[in-house]
Amino acid sequence: KAILWSLITLLQNGVLPYNTQQFHMQLPHAQAQAVWQLFVERNVGIELEVFQQKQSHMALFSVFSDGSHRELLFSIESSARTNQLFLKFRTQKGSIKTYTLSAPLSDGKWHRIIFALSGDQIQLSENCHQLVSKLDFDLHFQQEPHLHMFIGEKNHHRKQSQGHMREFSADAGNPTFEKCPSLDLTLASPVVTSVEETSTTTQLPLLYAQTTFASELAERKDSLRDQTAFNQILEHIAFVEDQVKHWGAVIRSYDLRLKTVELHQRGCQIDGRIISFGQKQQNLLNCTECQCSSSGEVFCAAIGCPHLMCEHPIKRFGQCCPECGKECLYNGEYYPNGHEFWPKTCVRCTCQDGRMECQFHQTHECQKLDCYHQETPPNQCCPVCAGEDFCEQKNPCHENAECSNSKYGPKCTCKPGFFGNGTLCYDIDECLWDESAREQLGGCKTGTVCINLPGSFKCDCLPGFRKLDDRNCLDVIRV
Repeated sequence: KAILWSLITLLQNGVLPYNTQQFHMQLPHAQAQAVWQLFVERNVGIELEVFQQKQSHMALFSVFSDGSHRELLFSIESSARTNQLFLKFRTQKGSIKTYTLSAPLSDGKWHRIIFALSGDQIQLSENCHQLVSKLDFDLHFQQEPHLHMFIGEKNHHRKQSQGHMREFSADAGNPTFEKCPSLDLTLASPVVTSVEETSTTTQLPLLYAQTTFASELAERKDSLRDQTAFNQILEHIAFVEDQVKHWGAVIRSYDLRLKTVELHQRGCQIDGRIISFGQKQQNLLNCTECQCSSSGEVFCAAIGCPHLMCEHPIKRFGQCCPECGKECLYNGEYYPNGHEFWPKTCVRCTCQDGRMECQFHQTHECQKLDCYHQETPPNQCCPVCAGEDFCEQKNPCHENAECSNSKYGPKCTCKPGFFGNGTLCYDIDECLWDESAREQLGGCKTGTVCINLPGSFKCDCLPGFRKLDDRNCLDVIRV
């Protein structure tokens, strides 16, 4: 379980900005051992939120061994005087290795600091800006049966620590990418490392007694000075490499975007003619159309038509899309075009585009049937086969229709994305939907151009946009 303390109630006098009360907490033994075990397992994330007074230096999180000489094992310190964070840990040789990182700690704002250790990889970020992420093979964390772990600086000399902390958490795993999904990887300045040869001792007070620190600096060997200078050169090289990688990625991103825009501007070539992205070219002789997609692909199919709600649309001569025929008036009642009914025995009437045509049938004209079950529907003259698999015997439906068996014959229904009477089906052009229809039926929306397909459609992104989902595209240039 995560170890999480909200320090607001514990440090009521140290939360408000510019209040100079100290903050400090020593973790109980059980919790300290639980957190340190995460360090030993090389799988720990430390998260702090601090506010620091100007010209102040604080120890945010520190761990010491127990014994006559309390040795520093790990610490995160911050300085508003120099605007720097210090990450310190003990190496296998007993030396203290320090990472010095630049961060704007004196800006009078709260700062969320996240440290993560995963194997030999260390990562430290401040307000979702990555300060360091690298492999370090000097890391050394071993079991410590007795240790002291502090949140905030131990005030041994009763000097007031000018700073405030309102959240601290420690848990397994790396919380960086959960808390910072858009982590800024650009390094503003190089990382400086240094190594202190002697083991750092303390008496629970401040992290290191100033006299001890001064003597350690004086006793540092020439070889360590050379090693520190060499490490600094390596850090500068790593910084330059990171910058080259970052700007290389930026350039590649803009190059890809430029090529995409150029592709949009080129359009598509159809029959020796260039048409722009989203444009259609229709052939009214065979009622087909071709449309240019954003990828440069050309989609050709039958011309899509507005969706008509009538059951029997008719296509007039010289037109590619049908229309609803005229209604018929019969005995004071209106009937839609194509409607067929039997008003009297052996009399069949059909509405033909505003004109009702009725025919009288005679029984001797009936065809001979070879089926076992035969019935004569109401008012009809001739018997028909009943309960047969009409779709299997003879399917009269259009290729874009589905056949189902009714009692007296097959029933044809146009498939989704098409309309008509089933024996003739037309493609619905979903790109002709108005805004209300797009909202209700799920048409193309923000940053897209609609491409009509047989029985369906797809939404292509406009130049400079990136696909968000099947119906929306995001303006990546503004983002």
